[in-house]
Amino acid sequence: FMAELKRELEEKNIPFDHDGNRIRCFPHIINIACQTILAELKEGSLSHIEQPTMSDPPTVKELEDWENYLIALEADLVGRCRSIVATCRASGQRRQALLKKIDEGNKSGYWKGKLDDGKDQIRLVQLLRDCETRWSSTFNMVDRVLELYAAIRDFLLDLEQLDVAESLLLSPLQRGILQDIHQVLQVAHFAQELLSAERTPTLSMALPVFETLIFKWKALSSTIPELKHFIDLGISKLVEYVGKARKTRLYSLSM
Repeated sequence: FMAELKRELEEKNIPFDHDGNRIRCFPHIINIACQTILAELKEGSLSHIEQPTMSDPPTVKELEDWENYLIALEADLVGRCRSIVATCRASGQRRQALLKKIDEGNKSGYWKGKLDDGKDQIRLVQLLRDCETRWSSTFNMVDRVLELYAAIRDFLLDLEQLDVAESLLLSPLQRGILQDIHQVLQVAHFAQELLSAERTPTLSMALPVFETLIFKWKALSSTIPELKHFIDLGISKLVEYVGKARKTRLYSLSM
C-alpha cells in the first residue's frame, strides 16, 4: 500500500518516502513476537535447546531435573490449559459447579494453605477461553487457570470421567513451567497495556517500550535459562521490526 501511495504521489510531483512515513502497529508487532514464542512451544523440537549452566561436571540431579523439565515442556502446557478450560466450561452446569466449589471453599476456609499466592480465598470468577490468533487472550487464559488451579484440580477429580481428569491435571513441575511461560508473556502484556491504556498519542513511547521489552526479556532468559531458546525467538522478531520502525522519522520527531 505504501509503495503504491508513493508511486501515485510521485506522479503528481509530491515527494513521499514510503518507509519514512510508515507507522507500524505496536500491538501487531508484540503479537508477532509472542505468537512466535507460543508456536515454538507448541510445535518446535526441543532437541536443540541448550542446557542451562550446571556444575562442572553436572551432577546426576541436575541432569535429571533438566531431562524432566524437557519432558514436561513437550506436553504442550498451553494446549493443556485450553483443554482444561474447554472441559470446565463444557456446559452451564459445569461452569456453575466450579463457581460453587470456589464459593464453598472460600466460606469454609478450605483453601487456606493450598494456594500458591499465599491467600486464603479464590476470586469468584470464571475460566477464560482464548483465541489462538490473539496472544493476549492466551495470556489471560493461562493467568486465570493458574489463579483457579486449586479449585480446578478438585473439580476435575470430582468428575465421573476419572481418565479425562487425570489427562488434564498438571503435575507440580508442569505447573511450575506454566508459571515460567506466564512470566515470559506477562512482560509483553505489561508493555502492551502501558501503551493501550493511554488516551493521548503514544508514538513517542513506542521505541523506548520496545527497547525496555527486549531488555526485560533478556534479563528473564537469565532467570529462566530453560526458556532462553523461546525468549530469544521473540527478541529476534522484536529486533527485526524495531529495525524497520527506525527507518520512520516520525518516531524521532514524536520524541
